[in-house]
Amino acid sequence: MDEIGDYMSSSILRIDAAAAVQDAAIMMEVNHVGSLIIEEYGEDIGILTEKDFSEKIIAKKLDPEKTLVTAIMTKPILTMDRYLPVEEANKFMYEKKIRHLAVTEEDKIVGILSMKDLVAYYSKNFRMQE
Repeated sequence: MDEIGDYMSSSILRIDAAAAVQDAAIMMEVNHVGSLIIEEYGEDIGILTEKDFSEKIIAKKLDPEKTLVTAIMTKPILTMDRYLPVEEANKFMYEKKIRHLAVTEEDKIVGILSMKDLVAYYSKNFRMQE
């Protein structure tokens, strides 16, 4: 059975809680990622995703240069252990209506599982059945 950790992205990008949304958007674009972990005093306090930009900045016409990431981040961070089955993560993400899931090992975030990663997992299994 494939585990979450086999498909997650292990490069986790973090941004300080005092950063502006505009800075987060630039960081995500430059690094080609769909989420950032928000950090304050060395602690992970929230997650910022592409969905947060559309629902909380664009739709509400907030200024991304003046709005802090903490104003639009999602908290608490939803997590699952890296050793759980991928199917369990898929079900959890569907139920919670999220596209990015923080992956933990010993209660520390070690990766992000995205919808893109799930597509890779199911594509691999589909090809194996042919």
